[in-house]
Amino acid sequence: MNIGEKIRTHRKQKDIKDQTIYDKLGISQSTFSKMENDQYKMDITTLKNIAKELDVDIAKLIGEDKISINHTNTDNSSGGSGIVVTNTYSDKLILALENQVGLLKEQNLFLKDQNTSLKTENEQLKQKVK
Repeated sequence: MNIGEKIRTHRKQKDIKDQTIYDKLGISQSTFSKMENDQYKMDITTLKNIAKELDVDIAKLIGEDKISINHTNTDNSSGGSGIVVTNTYSDKLILALENQVGLLKEQNLFLKDQNTSLKTENEQLKQKVK
């Protein structure tokens, strides 16, 4: 099941109309429809907001990711913390996070360029004032 199908499934299970979600997110009906049909590339913030509106853990929308905690100490063991924590991240989660990092890098480059341009304009204005 893909992310869009999971969004739709959770939304319908909770008897939430799609309009309720897209109104709260401030997006159009067509954009939300594309999200549920996996025709729209969501960033992690949007996915987090959808998860919040559906009152569901984002991991349930992304994949079968789990954290398992097992107690390993027995009466006969000694030393160690006695707890093993294992994270298993799905390929979908890793890909979503890598995509988000890529988008953030693009935004960072854009903002650096804007900053450089503004600095140049600022210097030009200072020269004109003098």
